[in-house]
Amino acid sequence: MRRVLFALLPLVGAADSLAKGAGIAAQGLLAIGAFVLLLPLLRRHAQGSAYWLAALLMAAGLCSIAELLGGAFFHDLQNALQPWTALLAVPCLLLAAQTEDAAGDGLLGVLAFTATALALGGLREILGSGTLLADADWLFGPLAAEWVLHVTSRPATLFALAPGGLILLGLLLALRRRLRPPYRERT
Repeated sequence: MRRVLFALLPLVGAADSLAKGAGIAAQGLLAIGAFVLLLPLLRRHAQGSAYWLAALLMAAGLCSIAELLGGAFFHDLQNALQPWTALLAVPCLLLAAQTEDAAGDGLLGVLAFTATALALGGLREILGSGTLLADADWLFGPLAAEWVLHVTSRPATLFALAPGGLILLGLLLALRRRLRPPYRERT
Protein backbone atom coordinates (compact mmCIF):
# COMPACT_ATOMS: atom_id res chain seq x y z
CA MET A 1 0.00 0.00 0.00
CA ARG A 2 2.76 2.45 0.83
CA ARG A 3 4.40 2.04 -2.56
CA VAL A 4 1.11 2.80 -4.28
CA LEU A 5 1.07 6.22 -2.65
CA PHE A 6 4.07 7.22 -4.77
CA ALA A 7 1.81 6.82 -7.80
CA LEU A 8 -0.20 9.79 -6.57
CA LEU A 9 2.76 12.21 -6.76
CA PRO A 10 1.76 13.78 -10.10
CA LEU A 11 -1.69 14.56 -8.74
CA VAL A 12 -0.51 16.82 -5.94
CA GLY A 13 1.32 19.14 -8.30
CA ALA A 14 -0.85 18.92 -11.38
CA ALA A 15 -4.45 18.71 -10.21
CA ASP A 16 -5.09 22.18 -8.80
CA SER A 17 -8.14 22.70 -11.02
CA LEU A 18 -10.74 20.41 -12.53
CA ALA A 19 -9.40 21.00 -16.04
CA LYS A 20 -5.85 20.13 -14.99
CA GLY A 21 -7.15 17.12 -13.08
CA ALA A 22 -8.99 15.96 -16.20
CA GLY A 23 -5.85 16.52 -18.26
CA ILE A 24 -3.53 14.56 -15.99
CA ALA A 25 -6.23 11.88 -15.63
CA ALA A 26 -6.51 11.51 -19.41
CA GLN A 27 -2.75 11.36 -19.83
CA GLY A 28 -2.49 8.88 -16.96
CA LEU A 29 -5.26 6.78 -18.46
CA LEU A 30 -3.35 6.69 -21.73
CA ALA A 31 0.18 6.15 -20.41
CA ILE A 32 -0.52 3.91 -17.42
CA GLY A 33 -3.33 2.05 -19.19
CA ALA A 34 -1.11 1.26 -22.18
CA PHE A 35 1.68 0.21 -19.81
CA VAL A 36 -0.67 -2.20 -18.02
CA LEU A 37 -1.70 -3.72 -21.34
CA LEU A 38 1.89 -4.04 -22.63
CA LEU A 39 3.40 -5.30 -19.38
CA PRO A 40 2.53 -9.01 -19.86
CA LEU A 41 4.34 -8.98 -23.21
CA LEU A 42 7.38 -7.43 -21.57
CA ARG A 43 7.36 -9.99 -18.76
CA ARG A 44 7.30 -12.81 -21.28
CA HIS A 45 10.36 -11.59 -23.20
CA ALA A 46 12.67 -10.00 -20.62
CA GLN A 47 13.99 -10.88 -17.16
CA GLY A 48 16.33 -9.31 -14.65
CA SER A 49 18.02 -6.04 -15.48
CA ALA A 50 16.83 -6.22 -19.10
CA TYR A 51 13.25 -6.25 -17.80
CA TRP A 52 13.80 -3.12 -15.70
CA LEU A 53 15.53 -1.26 -18.50
CA ALA A 54 12.77 -2.19 -20.94
CA ALA A 55 10.09 -1.20 -18.40
CA LEU A 56 11.76 2.17 -17.83
CA LEU A 57 12.07 2.84 -21.56
CA MET A 58 8.48 1.76 -22.17
CA ALA A 59 7.19 3.99 -19.35
CA ALA A 60 9.21 6.97 -20.60
CA GLY A 61 8.06 6.39 -24.16
CA LEU A 62 4.40 6.15 -23.19
CA CYS A 63 4.66 9.30 -21.05
CA SER A 64 6.26 11.09 -23.99
CA ILE A 65 3.46 9.95 -26.30
CA ALA A 66 0.86 11.19 -23.78
CA GLU A 67 2.67 14.51 -23.54
CA LEU A 68 2.89 14.90 -27.32
CA LEU A 69 -0.79 14.07 -27.76
CA GLY A 70 -1.69 16.53 -25.01
CA GLY A 71 0.36 19.23 -26.71
CA ALA A 72 -1.19 18.48 -30.09
CA PHE A 73 -4.82 18.65 -28.98
CA PHE A 74 -4.78 20.77 -25.79
CA HIS A 75 -1.78 23.06 -26.09
CA ASP A 76 -2.54 25.49 -23.24
CA LEU A 77 -3.45 22.67 -20.87
CA GLN A 78 -0.30 20.76 -21.76
CA ASN A 79 1.83 23.83 -21.09
CA ALA A 80 0.38 23.91 -17.56
CA LEU A 81 0.87 20.14 -17.06
CA GLN A 82 4.27 19.80 -18.69
CA PRO A 83 6.45 19.31 -15.61
CA TRP A 84 4.08 16.69 -14.18
CA THR A 85 3.51 14.45 -17.19
CA ALA A 86 6.93 12.82 -16.88
CA LEU A 87 6.09 11.75 -13.32
CA LEU A 88 3.45 9.42 -14.75
CA ALA A 89 6.35 6.99 -15.25
CA VAL A 90 6.43 6.44 -11.46
CA PRO A 91 3.09 4.58 -11.33
CA CYS A 92 4.16 2.59 -14.38
CA LEU A 93 7.35 1.43 -12.69
CA LEU A 94 5.44 0.59 -9.53
CA LEU A 95 3.18 -1.63 -11.62
CA ALA A 96 6.26 -3.26 -13.12
CA ALA A 97 7.46 -4.10 -9.60
CA GLN A 98 4.28 -6.02 -8.78
CA THR A 99 4.10 -9.76 -9.18
CA GLU A 100 2.21 -11.21 -12.12
CA ASP A 101 -0.79 -12.27 -10.05
CA ALA A 102 -1.11 -8.77 -8.54
CA ALA A 103 -0.80 -7.13 -11.96
CA GLY A 104 -4.49 -7.78 -12.63
CA ASP A 105 -5.27 -4.90 -10.32
CA GLY A 106 -3.46 -2.55 -12.72
CA LEU A 107 -6.55 -1.52 -14.67
CA LEU A 108 -8.46 -0.87 -11.45
CA GLY A 109 -5.51 1.21 -10.30
CA VAL A 110 -5.66 3.28 -13.48
CA LEU A 111 -9.36 3.94 -12.92
CA ALA A 112 -8.71 4.85 -9.27
CA PHE A 113 -5.92 7.21 -10.41
CA THR A 114 -8.36 8.85 -12.85
CA ALA A 115 -11.11 9.22 -10.26
CA THR A 116 -8.67 10.61 -7.69
CA ALA A 117 -7.31 13.13 -10.20
CA LEU A 118 -10.80 14.39 -11.01
CA ALA A 119 -11.90 14.53 -7.37
CA LEU A 120 -8.71 16.21 -6.19
CA GLY A 121 -8.74 18.72 -9.05
CA GLY A 122 -12.38 19.63 -8.47
CA LEU A 123 -12.03 19.95 -4.70
CA ARG A 124 -8.84 22.01 -4.94
CA GLU A 125 -10.44 24.38 -7.43
CA ILE A 126 -13.61 24.82 -5.38
CA LEU A 127 -11.82 25.27 -2.04
CA GLY A 128 -8.74 27.09 -3.35
CA SER A 129 -10.20 29.57 -5.82
CA GLY A 130 -13.93 29.43 -5.15
CA THR A 131 -14.76 28.50 -8.74
CA LEU A 132 -15.38 25.40 -10.80
CA LEU A 133 -14.51 24.99 -14.49
CA ALA A 134 -12.40 28.17 -14.51
CA ASP A 135 -10.00 26.62 -17.04
CA ALA A 136 -12.62 24.76 -19.07
CA ASP A 137 -11.58 26.69 -22.18
CA TRP A 138 -8.32 24.70 -22.14
CA LEU A 139 -10.38 21.57 -22.78
CA PHE A 140 -13.42 22.74 -24.74
CA GLY A 141 -12.29 25.91 -26.51
CA PRO A 142 -13.16 29.60 -26.13
CA LEU A 143 -16.90 29.01 -25.73
CA ALA A 144 -16.26 27.23 -22.43
CA ALA A 145 -14.76 30.38 -20.88
CA GLU A 146 -18.32 31.33 -19.89
CA TRP A 147 -18.93 28.08 -18.02
CA VAL A 148 -17.25 29.27 -14.83
CA LEU A 149 -19.27 28.52 -11.70
CA HIS A 150 -18.57 30.80 -8.74
CA VAL A 151 -19.08 28.52 -5.75
CA THR A 152 -17.83 30.72 -2.91
CA SER A 153 -16.59 34.25 -2.49
CA ARG A 154 -14.19 33.32 0.33
CA PRO A 155 -11.73 30.72 -0.97
CA ALA A 156 -8.98 29.23 1.17
CA THR A 157 -5.85 29.80 -0.89
CA LEU A 158 -4.03 27.02 0.97
CA PHE A 159 -5.90 24.41 -1.04
CA ALA A 160 -4.73 25.87 -4.34
CA LEU A 161 -1.12 25.27 -3.27
CA ALA A 162 0.74 21.95 -3.01
CA PRO A 163 0.41 21.65 0.82
CA GLY A 164 -3.34 21.99 0.46
CA GLY A 165 -3.25 19.31 -2.21
CA LEU A 166 -1.47 17.00 0.21
CA ILE A 167 -4.06 17.73 2.89
CA LEU A 168 -6.95 17.01 0.52
CA LEU A 169 -5.25 13.89 -0.81
CA GLY A 170 -4.85 12.67 2.76
CA LEU A 171 -8.52 13.36 3.44
CA LEU A 172 -9.55 11.50 0.26
CA LEU A 173 -7.38 8.53 1.25
CA ALA A 174 -8.88 8.56 4.77
CA LEU A 175 -12.37 8.62 3.27
CA ARG A 176 -11.46 5.69 1.02
CA ARG A 177 -10.10 3.76 3.98
CA ARG A 178 -13.25 4.47 5.97
CA LEU A 179 -15.62 3.40 3.20
CA ARG A 180 -13.75 0.26 2.12
CA PRO A 181 -12.71 -2.79 4.09
CA PRO A 182 -9.08 -2.85 5.26
CA TYR A 183 -6.42 -3.46 2.64
CA ARG A 184 -4.64 -6.78 2.95
CA GLU A 185 -1.22 -7.38 1.46
CA ARG A 186 -0.96 -10.40 -0.81
CA THR A 187 1.46 -13.06 0.31
